[in-house]
Amino acid sequence: MNLIKSLIKRRQFLAAAGVGSASALALGKMGGGVDSALQVRSAMAAGKSAPVNLNLVSDKYKNLMSPLKIGNVVLKNRFLLSQSIPHFLQGPETFPSDELRTYYINMAKNGAGIISVRIMGNRVRKEQFGDSAHMIIWDTDDYGYQNYLDQLVEGLHIYGSKACAALQVGMGGGGPGPAGGRQGGAPGGQGMPADQAGPGQGEARGQGAPGGQGMPGRGMPGAGMSQQKREYTAEELEKMGESAVKNAKDMQTHGFDAFQIGIRGNHSASLALCKSVKKALPDALVITEVFVREAAVTPHTGDQYYQSAVPIEEAIKYAKDLEGAADIVMVRIGDGSAAHATTWNSIKGKPYSIAYSEAIKKSGAKIHTSPGAGFQDLDLNEEYIASGKADLITEARAFICDSEYAKKMAEGRGEDVVPCIRCNKCHGLSMTGPWYTVCSVNPKIGLPLAVKTIQPPTAQKKVAVIGGGVAGMKAAITAAERGHKVTLYEKDSTLGGLARHSDYSPYKWCIKDFKDYLSKRMNKLGVTILLNTTANPQMIKAKGYDTILVAVGADPVVPKIPGSNGSNVYNVMDAYSKEKSLGKNVIVVGGGEYGADVGMFLAKAGHNVTMLTSERELIQQNRPHYPEIMVEIIADLKNFSIITQGTATGISGGRVTYKDAGGSEKSIQADSVVLFGGLKPKKEEALQFYGSAAQFFTIGDCSEQGGTIQRSIRSAFFSASEV
Repeated sequence: MNLIKSLIKRRQFLAAAGVGSASALALGKMGGGVDSALQVRSAMAAGKSAPVNLNLVSDKYKNLMSPLKIGNVVLKNRFLLSQSIPHFLQGPETFPSDELRTYYINMAKNGAGIISVRIMGNRVRKEQFGDSAHMIIWDTDDYGYQNYLDQLVEGLHIYGSKACAALQVGMGGGGPGPAGGRQGGAPGGQGMPADQAGPGQGEARGQGAPGGQGMPGRGMPGAGMSQQKREYTAEELEKMGESAVKNAKDMQTHGFDAFQIGIRGNHSASLALCKSVKKALPDALVITEVFVREAAVTPHTGDQYYQSAVPIEEAIKYAKDLEGAADIVMVRIGDGSAAHATTWNSIKGKPYSIAYSEAIKKSGAKIHTSPGAGFQDLDLNEEYIASGKADLITEARAFICDSEYAKKMAEGRGEDVVPCIRCNKCHGLSMTGPWYTVCSVNPKIGLPLAVKTIQPPTAQKKVAVIGGGVAGMKAAITAAERGHKVTLYEKDSTLGGLARHSDYSPYKWCIKDFKDYLSKRMNKLGVTILLNTTANPQMIKAKGYDTILVAVGADPVVPKIPGSNGSNVYNVMDAYSKEKSLGKNVIVVGGGEYGADVGMFLAKAGHNVTMLTSERELIQQNRPHYPEIMVEIIADLKNFSIITQGTATGISGGRVTYKDAGGSEKSIQADSVVLFGGLKPKKEEALQFYGSAAQFFTIGDCSEQGGTIQRSIRSAFFSASEV
């Protein structure tokens, strides 16, 4: 009987861990036996989400996990997933694709109480511009689309999440539902101004319905600058309200529980729309947003968030006006930089909008607040809910970065949450180029088919990892999660590789957190770490490893120009660690994000910095959010200047000479010079290890797959998943 019980328990565990019978037999042959933790880790490394361990369920985050009753709707927890759908999930399909539906359902399984679903339909893609050409566009009149939408919503419901639809309202009454016809105005009617688009509708210029009249603007919820302060007539508001109600009722037939509505920056119109929907559908949740700004913040040209924002006093008044008209107000930041937080513009442990949410709560406004932008830390989020500073937390990147965010919350393992480095690549890699979305710290995002090909290991192996940068650490973690015995060799006294610059720059704390997380994760998994140890092929071969993953990285290139070997000349990494040795006036030769980062760091530290790059721009700005944020930060640095299309020709006598775009010879004072000519992968050094073990991989910067944290992490994960 005991044997039978034992076998039954083993089968139950394997099923829960997502390991099939064939895999179970293979795992059973691994040397030394296989413990339960190994099997769960194997499921995780194979791209499956391991189940919550009921023996580890914790009340550490009891307030975050607590249900919230709003009217007749009960939310399973305190998370609101904002519209953040990665572009790669939807190709030419005019209906919710399999991958998109799977993504949303996983978000429900991964812990979001409310999930906002982006719905944009019946537009001609080739007529869109910029990032809008990458957005989801569905044929909302097609019953096949409606069938798949029903499946998507039901998938959210089976995991206890509520589905929220962003309403698109036009004065013609059209809507995205089964009988709504085309979105925007009816044929021959007046199309919806682009600033009235539902949240996250992309950039739309004049996207009225056929025969309708659109108006210039930027998408996102009511971001069109030309219309946000417009005063609408009573007749216009009535027609818009009728359109909103029609759309909401159409979406309710598909099972949607909540509706997000509003015209960014136009509180009177937003309030009218919320009232209309709430009156017609009193049991549904109505969600809107408010953008708050500091009075001292200076707007940058074209900053749509600032132009939409109001001082906190006005935000509080608006929150009180919303009583009875809306249930939840999303509190956002009225500064483009803070609205999309990066490592440069955010402060660790202090998400910007929490103070504004707290002020609204303290004012006595009878509405639930959900601040967003930069919230990920479970311990902080728990405190915000427990102390009454917020009722919910709006998140997007937290769920993208860690596919087991809610599982770790349930088990009280906040320290194991994968940190976001706030690169904003989840918004896409290019505005006009590849239609692609990635996550720098979660290599599974963007490649669902590749993840499906990962198989569990068939035997425990002895694995060596050469190099302790982010690629090496991720490879060691992945191999250890797959149950292998891993040893990592690092020639220096500290881990991190090129990411060690984050130890010196307080503005790169997100990258430091991620680097340190990788180190702690290795220790937790039992990886043997040998610092101050330079590995060589003979040593590795003599120790009898089955697999070797080489991650020796790349070296910063110092351009060979006259004077580059001077005592006042530094490479990009030395500029961080030896910052206090640099003079007052610093010339940084080289651009791109590496060059810009070190220049901005030195300017923040008090040096007068001049960037000298041969390119037409310091950094490529054809990417959503991150480059534009860097430009905003640079604009505020009074001791930071840029010379583009300039080629350095020499360093001597405390000056740097260069040729400008017209070919004229010029010079500029330089107490110190930082040279950055790119990165040179250590390919030859890496290839020397071939033959030291039966299985051999080069990963990260020393391979063809490095150059950024995102590419290095992806390279490490998929290579180690073959072990």
